[in-house]
Amino acid sequence: MATEFKKDHGQVCEAWRLLGATNRVDYLEAAVAKLALLTGDTKKARTLFTHLLRFAPKLDQVHHMTGATGESNELYVTARGKTMVIGDESAKALAVLGQLIAALLTGNEVVLHCPSQDEMCIEAVKALYEAGISEDVISIANDSQLVTLLHMERLAQVAVAGSVSEVQAVSQELANSDGILTQVIAVTDMDGLADMLTPDYLYRFVTERVRTINTTAIGGNATLLELGT
Repeated sequence: MATEFKKDHGQVCEAWRLLGATNRVDYLEAAVAKLALLTGDTKKARTLFTHLLRFAPKLDQVHHMTGATGESNELYVTARGKTMVIGDESAKALAVLGQLIAALLTGNEVVLHCPSQDEMCIEAVKALYEAGISEDVISIANDSQLVTLLHMERLAQVAVAGSVSEVQAVSQELANSDGILTQVIAVTDMDGLADMLTPDYLYRFVTERVRTINTTAIGGNATLLELGT
C-alpha cells in the first residue's frame, strides 16, 4: 500500500510539473483573493501576487538553439522538485505566501513550514485545495524540528522568509547534509520584498533542460539523407 501511495503521489506531482506555468496560473488565481486576506495588507498582497503570476508565459518559453546538423535543440526550464517554504519568527505572512506562490507557479511540490503562523498556513493550504490543487502537491509539515525537516528525502530547495541569521543557519545545516545539493532561496526584506521583485527571482525555483531531437532519424531532412547515397 505504501508503495502504491508513493507511486500515485509521484504521478500527481509530475502532472503538476508538466501542466505548464500558464495553466497553473488558473489554479493560483482562484486562490489569490483568499490568500491576500491572510496577509493583513490585501492591496499590497494582490499587487505582489499579480506581479509573480504575470511572469508565467516567460516560464513556458522554449528557446531553439543552434546545434549539430540534423539535430533540433530546445532549451526550456522546469521545476526543481520538492521545495520547503519556511517562515521564521520574524517572517511576515506576505513574504511566506509570496514564496509559496512562486514555488507552486514554477511547478514544484511544496511543503510549508511556518510554526509561528500555524493558522495562516492552514487557511492558505485550504484555499489552495479549494482552488483545485492536490494535497500531493502542497502540504503542511508536521511538528518535527526544522533541523529534521531539512534532511527530508529528495529536498531540492528551501525558500526561506526571515532574518539574515535564519537564512545563514538554514544554509549551514543544508551544507552539512548528505544527498542532493539543496538550493536556498532567501527573502529577508519583509517590508519592501525587494528580493521577489528581481528579474531572476522565479528562475531560482527552476532548472534548465535541453531537449534534443535527431531530425534525420525521423526523415526530417531529405537533403542530408541524399548526401549518404
